[in-house]
Amino acid sequence: MTLSLRERRRQQTARDIQFVTLELAVQHGLDHVTTEEIAAAAGISTRTFFNYFTNKESAAIGTPPGFLEEHKRALREGTGSLSEDLRQFLGEHMKVLAEHEAILKMIGAVLRTNEKARGILEGFLNQHRQELTECLHARVQDRQAAASLAGSITDAIGRTIYLWEHADDLTLAAAFDEIWKGMIKASQLLAFSSK
Repeated sequence: MTLSLRERRRQQTARDIQFVTLELAVQHGLDHVTTEEIAAAAGISTRTFFNYFTNKESAAIGTPPGFLEEHKRALREGTGSLSEDLRQFLGEHMKVLAEHEAILKMIGAVLRTNEKARGILEGFLNQHRQELTECLHARVQDRQAAASLAGSITDAIGRTIYLWEHADDLTLAAAFDEIWKGMIKASQLLAFSSK
């Protein structure tokens, strides 16, 4: 899908506002930054700020990258094992996230100190879980299993980012490999204990 010039400009302005918000939040703490200061630093009016975001917390979180349609389709229609297809799906999403590493680190700093921002992010994660549940339900034909898998996947993404943020010299892809190994081990432990 090709975006119009107007929509591309709108998205760029939103990203610019988010980046300025995060820079100010990292420097001063989000609680000590006003929307007026954000707007001035972004070179826009306060009114324009509110055309894009409802508050400074939503500006800091922005719109987290969702799952791409092509990746969801590959997961839904995959012919490999579910484990292989899930790993491929998550690996592709990690590549998307890796394009935003600087933003991810700044968001992490905000999340550690701002409960309202954590709540906004959780809202996005709930949407992603629901979307992924529908995608997986088409594949596994069991809504509860699909919901459990979707929850595990979104949790794995969060744990990957956390590990990457707190480990020296670990790429996002390498952090994901570590988290994936833990998920497989946990699945094996659950399967073994249920026999």
